[in-house]
Amino acid sequence: MELFFDKINIILWVTLVLNLVLGLLIYLRGRHQRINLIYSFNVVTIIGWILGMILFRGASPETSAFWCIILYITPTFIASSFLYFTYIFPYQIKELEWYKKLLIFSGNALIVVFVLIPDFIIKDVIIEPGREKIIAFGSGYIFYAIYTASYFSYGFWRLFKKYIRSRGIEKGQIIYLLLGYAIAANLAFVTNLFMPWFGRTDLNWLGQVLTLCMVGFTAYAIVKYRLMDIRLVVKRSTIFSGVVIVITAAYAMSAFLVGWVFFGGIYTLRAQIITGLVVALLVAIVFRPLYDWLKQTTDAYLFKGEYKPQELMANITDVVSRTLDLDIVVYTLKNEITKALRIQRIDVVILEKIKTRENRYELLTEASNKFSIARGDFELTSRKKKVLGRVINYFKKNRESLVLEELKRKYAENFDLGKSKSLIDEIEKLKAALVVPLLVKRKLVGLFLLKAKRSGDMFTNEDIKTLETIAAQAAIAIENARLYEEMRDFSKTLQKEVDSQTKELRGANVRLQQLDRAKSEFISLASHQLRTPLTIIKGYISMMLEGTWGEVVGKKKEQLEKVYSSNERLIRLVEDLLTVSRIESGRLEFDWQTVSLEKMIDSVIKEFSQAAAEKKLYLRFIKPKEDVPKIKIDSLKIRQVVQNLVDNALHYTRKGGATIRLKAGKNKVVFSIQDTGVGIPPKEQVVLFEKFSRGKDIGRIHTEGVGLGLYLGAKMIGAHQGKIWVESEGKNKGSTFYFELPIKRKGK
Repeated sequence: MELFFDKINIILWVTLVLNLVLGLLIYLRGRHQRINLIYSFNVVTIIGWILGMILFRGASPETSAFWCIILYITPTFIASSFLYFTYIFPYQIKELEWYKKLLIFSGNALIVVFVLIPDFIIKDVIIEPGREKIIAFGSGYIFYAIYTASYFSYGFWRLFKKYIRSRGIEKGQIIYLLLGYAIAANLAFVTNLFMPWFGRTDLNWLGQVLTLCMVGFTAYAIVKYRLMDIRLVVKRSTIFSGVVIVITAAYAMSAFLVGWVFFGGIYTLRAQIITGLVVALLVAIVFRPLYDWLKQTTDAYLFKGEYKPQELMANITDVVSRTLDLDIVVYTLKNEITKALRIQRIDVVILEKIKTRENRYELLTEASNKFSIARGDFELTSRKKKVLGRVINYFKKNRESLVLEELKRKYAENFDLGKSKSLIDEIEKLKAALVVPLLVKRKLVGLFLLKAKRSGDMFTNEDIKTLETIAAQAAIAIENARLYEEMRDFSKTLQKEVDSQTKELRGANVRLQQLDRAKSEFISLASHQLRTPLTIIKGYISMMLEGTWGEVVGKKKEQLEKVYSSNERLIRLVEDLLTVSRIESGRLEFDWQTVSLEKMIDSVIKEFSQAAAEKKLYLRFIKPKEDVPKIKIDSLKIRQVVQNLVDNALHYTRKGGATIRLKAGKNKVVFSIQDTGVGIPPKEQVVLFEKFSRGKDIGRIHTEGVGLGLYLGAKMIGAHQGKIWVESEGKNKGSTFYFELPIKRKGK
């Protein structure tokens, strides 16, 4: 029993606890990520090896052979799990090929069988008083040594190759992990693999202690290079451990001093009670200052540059939700983001609409490089304009932020080689490390171009999510500010026109001005007072559902999802009202592109397939036998019409489903969707495409609509020189909606 707590075993127990802490930190932070799970399993096998040595050293002569077998089985799993880990680190590969896993773990299983065969690898355990136990090995020990050395050596070689190819933060992660394992494993080969073979077992326990090298280098990589993204867990654990250690020491010292000063070191029951109360009072007084000091110290030396995302978003929201001044919005974004993330610089690039020769405004997201920079000190040279144009074209089809280091990693791993290389070149020419799009719905209104952090750290997933949430708010604020400026400029122009008209027309112009002001006030109220808060609510609820401030489960999550869904409906309603206003004021803009309607319909069907399946309805597309030519349309607006028709068909159909058809006629393309729903009486068909028009039966089935969908659809189709109509035989006999679009529009 004494051997269980001799000096060597105490060192082994400390080593075991440190390995356990490391394994728990990594597991708790990434229990759903394969890379964290495999690494945690590797640490568990190391813990098993250390525990095996403790039990072997303290075992009786009768059980020493058994614990010796356990001692030599556990390292086989260390080798195999380490090699498996080198395949998936650091790129989070989801699944390894089956034959590779078979080769790795079949070798592991075979060597375990060899260890279990009597006298093949381990023959006997010889116990001599005053010495470490001597292990006598059999003829098969050479296979054990080859297995262990080869698995580790090949793993080291794999990590070294990845180190050569890697860049940036991943290079630092790999080198420190490689150094930790290489030092620990190679020294352990000497003390635990080769020396015992020649009868030297006095250092047979040292290999387990050497795993502290692995723990130390891994911990440093976690702190310095965010290995496996557990910095926050490390920080909390560091603070908590520091508080516990200091309070424990302070309690023991205070108890000793109080007992010695007041009771002369004689501890009666009364003395112990009084001492405990006095010390507890002292601990209660100093706990909070001590916690704050440890937190500041941890931040200063381990986590420089950390910020609170919710405070950053609150600071920005507080300003942008109360102003329509575009310059103030830009200044606030730049100042708050630079200060919080401690980056070298951020350029807020705002894209403007420009007038063409035909006196029409074009969107900047067209591939024509027809754009300018609205605000900020971003110097737009001709070279940067070309580069920026290509980045803008990328965001026409993609919504994800561009992270320079991530693109470099993909390029290094030969993933999407050509595309990654091109984007790397463009971002480097802009001298940016991160590009975040500012999107309103699917329209690009600007970009965040962020340079690297002053600390040299990479942008974390939390940084990117926070910036994307801020970008959503910023895009709305920018659109609001621009809309306000447009209305202000329009009012000035209108006033000049009014002043130049005759007295006879002035009365009419005054009435027009009043109507325009009323419309402008409505737009300002809807876009500024409704859209911005709703987007902010959406961002916060989304972060709550993702667990940013703690995991949300059960009824809380269910209720939050309902709030999120209701908020989405309100956002869509506001967008529809704004679209109506733009249509009626003649300010609706179009982004003309040549599009395949067939592909668009396929995409919409995929989008609604789950909703149809939940209602047990079919949703099918009978494709035309002959090819339908591509047509030039505003794809987003026509897609919105198709989405609305499909959504209506599913909402107002209880049994059966909906069938979509597409056919080409003479200079036109005809779309139809036939459902088996409630049908539409002839009287209601006449007013169906008017604003705020809804049928009686339809209103009872789907209470959330306001009667704008078909009105907007009719306006969109009309703007494309097409037409839309409905056919239905009456109540409960289904209905078929049609729209046709010209293959070639007049005057185009």
